[in-house]
Amino acid sequence: MKTMHLNAFGRDNLVLVDAPEPAKPAAGEVLIKCAAASLNPRDSQIIEGRFSPNVEFPLIPLSDGAGEVLAIGEGVTRVAPGDLVTSLFFPNWISGEALDNERAVSSGLEAPGVLRELALYPEDALVKAADHLTAAEAACFPCAGLTAWTSLVDKSGIGAGDHVLIQGTGGVATAALQLTKALGARAIVISSSDARLERATALGADHVINYSTEPNWGPVAHELSAHGVDAVIEIGGTGTMENSLAAIRHGGHINIIGYMAGVDMGITVFPLIIKNANLHGIGTGNRDSFEAMMQLVGDTGLRPVIERAYPMEQIVQALDDLDAGGFVGKLVLDLS
Repeated sequence: MKTMHLNAFGRDNLVLVDAPEPAKPAAGEVLIKCAAASLNPRDSQIIEGRFSPNVEFPLIPLSDGAGEVLAIGEGVTRVAPGDLVTSLFFPNWISGEALDNERAVSSGLEAPGVLRELALYPEDALVKAADHLTAAEAACFPCAGLTAWTSLVDKSGIGAGDHVLIQGTGGVATAALQLTKALGARAIVISSSDARLERATALGADHVINYSTEPNWGPVAHELSAHGVDAVIEIGGTGTMENSLAAIRHGGHINIIGYMAGVDMGITVFPLIIKNANLHGIGTGNRDSFEAMMQLVGDTGLRPVIERAYPMEQIVQALDDLDAGGFVGKLVLDLS
């Protein structure tokens, strides 16, 4: 079978190889025909050696994928042959907070990733996709979708009538916009691009702010939401935290998922105390939350935004485009 190997750090060390096919699934195991994968910034960082020095080569890269169940082992009940399923970002994190070693193993780093034709998984590490989704669409949810869901629902309790401020239009941000609207809440999106803000409006954003022309967007968002926003999808870090604190209501939530504008938040404790602010560091989420998200996706017919799709052989071009940014939603690889 065809498998992508990373033999050393650097995208030039990605090689498509012929590997032995997996064995027949044992008890509790599921054999998957991998059909699609989506790319996340973490994947690029791992490949280039900027995420962790502790990589065992050769590594099968990329954390997020989807495929069809070909066969199941004895005792498997969660999925059946023919089902479209996605793998979990953290295969051992089933429910609740990760208080032990639930996050010790992640796909595409400590465990093999999804860039392979066939893969064996424990049944507990898989989630059945909503019936209306394609494999490429389903592959967009394990990291970006679940990160947005954990921020909005598990940490911030967002529901109908609430206000959410979303930074940017990348994978997590676009998923957060779509889920915010599916939850009945109102969305404010910021970006430096009027063209991307137009696309956010088409996806349902209630208000948009170009932060290049309105650098003090935090107070503007506070005013647009009347009492301050209930939650922020915080992607910037150092360059955005002050405005995020200005945007939230008293007792509001800031969900920190990125650091595009710096890793040092550079704030004093005073605005945190004055706003009674809740800061949440978000690292995807557990399987229970994934299944709850997928239920809403199925109930509403939500489809993720896919900017471009590439054959697996064009992974280097896809990684280059991912690093360049400037797109809306997700980039995916077709493994078929």
